[in-house]
Formats: sequence, structure tokens, C-alpha cells
Amino acid sequence: MPPPVRWLLVLCVVTLLLGLGRSAVTDSDEAFYAESARQMIVSGDWLTPQYNAEVRFEKPVLMYWLIAAAYGVGGVTEAAARLPSALAGLALVLLTYAVASRWYDRATGTLAGAIVATTFGCAAMAWQALPDLPVTALITFATWALVRALSSDRRDAGTWPIDAPGHRRAWLVVAAFAAALACLTKGPIGIVLPALVVLPLACWEHRGPAGTAWHLRAPAGLTMATVAAALGVFLAVAVPWFAAMAQVHGAAYLVRFFVGENLTRFATPEFNDPRPFWFYVPILAGGLLPWTPFAVLWAPGIARAIRTRVVPQLVDLRLIVWTLAPLLFYSASVGKQPRYILPLLPPVAILLARSIREHLDARAEPRHARRLRMSAAGVVMCWLALAWLMFRGAPVLAAAGMPQPLIPATAFLGAAVVLGAAVATGRLNTAPLAVVLGGAVTLLSLHFQVLSPPRPSPVERAAATLSEAWREGHTLGTHRAFGRNQIFYSGLPRRELVTPDQVVDFLESPAPAIAVIRRRDLAPLESRIAGPLRRLDRIDYVDTAALRIGDLLHPDLESVRQRVLIVTNR
Repeated sequence: MPPPVRWLLVLCVVTLLLGLGRSAVTDSDEAFYAESARQMIVSGDWLTPQYNAEVRFEKPVLMYWLIAAAYGVGGVTEAAARLPSALAGLALVLLTYAVASRWYDRATGTLAGAIVATTFGCAAMAWQALPDLPVTALITFATWALVRALSSDRRDAGTWPIDAPGHRRAWLVVAAFAAALACLTKGPIGIVLPALVVLPLACWEHRGPAGTAWHLRAPAGLTMATVAAALGVFLAVAVPWFAAMAQVHGAAYLVRFFVGENLTRFATPEFNDPRPFWFYVPILAGGLLPWTPFAVLWAPGIARAIRTRVVPQLVDLRLIVWTLAPLLFYSASVGKQPRYILPLLPPVAILLARSIREHLDARAEPRHARRLRMSAAGVVMCWLALAWLMFRGAPVLAAAGMPQPLIPATAFLGAAVVLGAAVATGRLNTAPLAVVLGGAVTLLSLHFQVLSPPRPSPVERAAATLSEAWREGHTLGTHRAFGRNQIFYSGLPRRELVTPDQVVDFLESPAPAIAVIRRRDLAPLESRIAGPLRRLDRIDYVDTAALRIGDLLHPDLESVRQRVLIVTNR
């Protein structure tokens, strides 16, 4: 194992794998996957995901299988639920290293992998039981394999020469296999994104000679038999589960999934609120922290390309298209979610690493050294701003039960001081290492002292109360509190009470009912409920995962404190 890979593995253990089980399952989409996988094991139904005693058609099955397999090895725990995401993050780091090392050099690959491992966006997804990192790793592998399958660049050759039929066949089959697994993780996007990136590049790479009429040439060594073999592998992996679902639930399932859950989600605001076209630009900038300020190193190259109208070199062009195609695709969608653009992370990390390495190699020139200092100073300023934010928010963290609420502020301040000292003393060659180490330390502090409140968590306390009060014939309803994650801990199905009228009708029903509701939501409804309510529990807590910048900058403990009541009409 090459030394850079060993160091990247250690780094990933620190930033992605450490403390996976410290926090409870969140009251978000994470609960759907953690609980549905648990119900797979309990019910023995490995075909149809189920949640809250209802079938769950929103996503394909692979993520549920991965979590259920982790449960089989390590038990039904939060750490096991998140392990597939964390391992996918590790795979993404190693894939980024492999791509950058092959297309550039090992130093660039090591830095690119370290950038992925220490970005907030990658770490935040690794700490949750969500399919976004697994599908990103699979899409990245499929994209790279498809590039190698259709490439004419000798850097992409392996065991066989670049034009050998064996090379084309092996990499095209690998690309098809990875894309099929991606489709089983999150749907058609598993094949759409690799195609959007690679097919335009293949057309460009295999166009006719310069000065001649535009026409495409098939890559030498690519045969119809190879294409058929790859198509066969894709269909053999991707189709059987969908066919079995259609057999059990009818063809309407296929319409609902491919049209309702994919096309409708993309083209309408039914699932996500409409957001502006530029929505993903600040999301990308925030997700890349602490490396975002190094993007200024791209400015001279962009200006030069615009001025000279020279097409970038092939490898640079690949990475640019790899970045822009998914960005434009998702920006054109109506319903947007921040985590959708995770597939941009590997190419952006490689482009950043390449620019940093180029400037380090030329740092003897004043202009290159000046740009590096500016970028590093930007990181220092970001860390100082976050240190101040964490210091201001320390009372909120203390109210959430964090034992050492000043540790995050101290970590950001220490990282800023170390990097600032490296820049001030002229040791620019150590700046990337300082950012890597500072990024790892600050991520640890956020994970352990911001996003991991003490156990038992509020939802576990609620689940204990519900389990104790539950009797045969009772009905459980939730309104804007522990709606998704309590079932993972209590095992009790619940009704979702969306509107205040539904809450009133639920608690006025003749059947025994238990409701979980915030105090401020129940207070205006009590006068409308005819019968008496009995309080079973009151849970006061601060949800650190839902904190906003203003909550930390201007701490008001009353405004951030949640007060949840568990009441019954019996």
C-alpha cells in the first residue's frame, strides 16, 4: 500500500469514521433509512422497504440493504446505520486520489484526496445514514470508468494498450456495473450524470482532425459486442429488483417511481421548495470549506482562457466538464436540495489540488507566492470568523448539554493561528498540510461538541416515555416533533398530524390517543379540545443540528430551546 494511501486512510478514520454513533438518529430523512433497514430485518422482507408500517417507494433498495447488512454485523445501532455512508466517503477519497494521481501525479492525488476528506460537505454526509455519499462514490467510479473506456489518452491505459478491445471492454463493463448500483441506490441519476459528463467529452475527443468537417469517429477497439456486454451487465444488475417490485406492487410502481419520484421531483416544486438558479453556488462554497478560498488560484487561468480563447488541455477540460455538467443540470431543476451536488466534489477537489501544486512549484515567483498567501489568508479569516461564532454560541452549546462548549472556538482559533504562522514565516509549502490538519481538528470539534449532544438524547427520552405509556389499542400521533426518528427507538407506529385541525380531531377521538407536540403548538389548541389532557412528559432541549448562524451570533436560550410535550386523552 503506497504511503499516501495509508495517510489518507488515517485521515478518513479521523474525519469520517470516528464517533459515528455518538449522536441519536436525527428527525430527518436519516430516520427513514435507519428505520426501514431495521424493519427489513424484523419483517424478513428484503424486497420492499417499509417505514411506519407503510411501503416506502421513494428510493430504490441498495442503501437499505447496506444498512441492514451493517446491522447484521454490528447490531441495530446508530453507528451501524451510518457506516455505509462513512465507508462511501472513504471510497470517494480514494477514488479522488486515484483519478488525480493518474491524470496528474501522486502529490496532486494525495492533496485532492485530503481535500475531499476534510471538506465540511463530505464529513457532514458521512455522519448521516443517507444515500447521497454512496451514490456519489458510485457515480464518480462510473464516470471515471466510462472516461477510461472511451479515452484516446494513453494516461488512461492500464493492463492493455488504450485502443485494445480488452481495455475498452473491461472499463465499459465496470462503468455499467457501477452505474447500475448507483441506479439501485438513488434512481436514474446513476446513469444520467455519468452520461452528461462523458458523452460530450467523448464526442470532443473523437472528433475529426482539426480543419476538417465535423464528424465523429468511434474509439478504436470499441465493438458492438463490447457495448452489448456492458448493456447486459447494466440490465442484469439494475433491472431484477425493479422487475420484482413491479411484479409485487404492479406496474403503477414503476410509473410512480420513475415519473413521480424523479421527473416530478426535478421539474416541479411538489417535493422541494423552488429555489433560484444560482442556489448551488453558495452551497458549493460552503461545502468546500475550509478549502474554498483557494479557488482564487483559478482566476488567472480563467482570465487567460477567456482572453486567448484557447481550449484547456484534455485533462483540465475533463474536470471542468465534470464539474459544470452536474452543476448546470441540478441548477436547472425546480426542486433543489444542498446535498444533490455532492458529485461535484471530486473534480473540484482535483482542480483545487492541481492549482495549489502548480503555485507551490512556482512559489519563487512573487505573483504565485502572493496568490498562495491570499488564499491561505482567506482560510485564516474563515477560521477566525468561525471561532468568533462558536465563542458567541458557547452558551447555546452549554444549554444543549455539551460538556466543553468552548472547544469548537478553541479548535478554530488554533487552526487559524497555526496556518497564519506558516504564512507569516514564509513557509508556504506547509500551508496545505496546515489546512488539512486544521480541517481535521475543526471537524472533530464540530462532530463531538456541536452535533453530538449527550445521551440519552431527547428522542430516546421521548421513546422511553411512549413505550412505558403504550397499551394495546392506543394510537400515537406526532405534530412537528420527533415525527420521524422516535419509531427507531420505540418501535411504535405513528400518525403524522400535519395541521392543527388534525391535532384537535386526533385528541378528541374516542379511542385512546397519545400525542407528541411542541408546547407552543399545543397551547392555542387546548381551548378547542373538549376533553381533558393528561401530560405524560415534558422534554426541554436544544436541537444543535437545527441551529442557524443567528442563533449562535445572538444567543437567546429561550428562542432556541424546544419544549416538547407528550400528552394523552386518557
